[in-house]
Amino acid sequence: MNQTAQQLELGKQKIVDDLRVLLTDSEEMLRLAANVPGEGVEALRERLGTHVETLQAALGDAQSAAQRRYRVAAVNAERYVRHNPWRAVGIATGVGFLLGVLATR
Repeated sequence: MNQTAQQLELGKQKIVDDLRVLLTDSEEMLRLAANVPGEGVEALRERLGTHVETLQAALGDAQSAAQRRYRVAAVNAERYVRHNPWRAVGIATGVGFLLGVLATR
């Protein structure tokens, strides 16, 4: 994976993490606002409830997309190893050797 793709993936993960924090904070505010009486607060509770539902849906969609990408990558890796077993063994040996050299330093 090239550096741009890695940065994009990290950016996506940051957005998902930020959405989780925002969702948690919104749920907490909604819980706290349930005890406050008043018309303006009722409208705020409704809007906040709508936002919480939207965030939950967006987070679920992001999680589903990540799971699909993971499955595709796993299938592609397995297919590669099945079609090129000796090359896969050679790559694994080379990576293991490099890690061993780095670990002994």
